[in-house]
Amino acid sequence: MAGTEIRTDEGVVIFEGSPHKAKVLYGNLLWTGALALSKFFATSSAAPPVKGRSCLELGAGTGVVGLTLGSMGAEPVFITDNEPELLLLMKKNIEANNLSDRVQTFCLDWADGKSFMQQLPDLVVAADVLYEGDGSMFCHALAKHLRIGAEAYVANHHNPDKCEATLGFLRTATRLGLRVERLEDSKGFAIGSLRTNTRRSAFQEEAFHPLNGNADAYSNLSPITTNFT
Repeated sequence: MAGTEIRTDEGVVIFEGSPHKAKVLYGNLLWTGALALSKFFATSSAAPPVKGRSCLELGAGTGVVGLTLGSMGAEPVFITDNEPELLLLMKKNIEANNLSDRVQTFCLDWADGKSFMQQLPDLVVAADVLYEGDGSMFCHALAKHLRIGAEAYVANHHNPDKCEATLGFLRTATRLGLRVERLEDSKGFAIGSLRTNTRRSAFQEEAFHPLNGNADAYSNLSPITTNFT
């Protein structure tokens, strides 16, 4: 599988996939949410410790977030997708980073509960997965992999005029009783939103704050990293 080689700021080597002749594979490219979530874990004081913790990445695509966690000492790490081509790409990226002792691929389909992992991880992550549909299928899959006391971190670009997936995800999370928090700067804006001061580093003086009430009230939000417990 030929593709572009990229080295992230965190030193993780990623190969992007080549265009598929028969279908569109969004996951074979690096997207900004995945890079932002990787940087969050590597640099933010609000990020949880990951060394020695088991981690699961849902809809991993290239696997960059899971590979970053593996490079930081998380283990075991499972990077998952339901596209065979992406599983091959992720295996290539695992080998490129010499992380086969910590990181494994796993075929997981959000629509098929039989494909879900039986052993629940300490930490669940996902990035750039809310771009079509109403987000409920992903939310149910995420919730099924959250044991009591575990956390999930989701990074996503949200355009309220074009994408209902984020709001649908928040509505489903609220119905399922998940505690939802948003990563905000010192002025109360979502990290990565258009209203954030882009002249400073992405992660400074940030903290998670609970999103309470009706999910539709957050239609103008643009979360880069959201914590679910």
